[in-house]
This record gives sequence, structure tokens and C-alpha cells, in this order.
Amino acid sequence: MNALLLLALALTEAAFAGFRASAGRDGRIRKNAANAVAAKRGIAVAAPALALTAALACVLLLTAGSPTDRYAELDAAARRMLLVLVPYATAVVVSLACYLWAPFRASTLATVVGLGPLTLLRPVVVLAAAAAAAWDSLPAAVVAVAAAAAVLLVEPLTHRRWYAAPL
Repeated sequence: MNALLLLALALTEAAFAGFRASAGRDGRIRKNAANAVAAKRGIAVAAPALALTAALACVLLLTAGSPTDRYAELDAAARRMLLVLVPYATAVVVSLACYLWAPFRASTLATVVGLGPLTLLRPVVVLAAAAAAAWDSLPAAVVAVAAAAAVLLVEPLTHRRWYAAPL
């Protein structure tokens, strides 16, 4: 269950990373369709990397002396990652909700105080989550580093592939 929650968070983050890669590259006023395409591109970049991370976790499970103990170890690492990531994700969702549905001034405040700084903190939070997962287990460290790399590389790879030049 913890792994599925992490996967859902990673794919949601990938959609946002795709959006961030395209943001500011398109001068059109109505760009909902372009934003949806950008989010799908972020997911398309993240999915193979996350699949490799899952395959790595499966290999570590299958080659363990005690797969049950290894599963418990990896699940505990996933729980530690969630302890770091869920508060961050909650703050992002609250800021995004304020941005989307609050009056103009509150919406601007949500961007300046919430979304902007939280975007800057994103790599630190992802690395802190990986460190929390790696705290007690070398196999969990391997999977956590692979997952962190998969999440952090989505935006630059999406940007390089589709949005290097303005439209």
C-alpha cells in the first residue's frame, strides 16, 4: 500500500513537472490543452523510470534470503518516505487550491508564499525523503535513490525534449 501511495505521488509530481517544463514557453491566453499535453509528457517521461525503480525493488525482493523480511524492510522505508512527502504534498495542494479558487489577492499570495517557495524546496524534500528511506537499510537506499532520481529528472528531461525553445 505504501508503494502505491508513493507511485501516485510520483506520477502526480511528474504531471506537475511536465507543466512546469512548459510554463512560460507559450504566449497564448487559452492553453488548457497545451497544459494537459505537458502534464501527459511529464508522466510519459516518469513512467519508464518508475517502472525501472519498481523492477529494481522486485529484483531485491526476489534475491533476498528472506523475501518477507526484505518486503517489510522496503515497506518501512516507503513509510518513512511518506512521512516526509505527505506534509509537503499537502502544503502544495492547499496552495494550489488557494491559487485556483481563492479571490485574486489570495490567489497571488498563494503563489508568492506557497507555490513558489515549495517548488524551490522540491529537490530538498525529495532528497530528504530518500535519506529517510535509506536510514536503516541499504536495499531501501538503492531503491530510494533510484526513485528520487526518477522524480527529479522528469522536469529537465521533459524541458530538454519538448520545450527547449519558446513556441
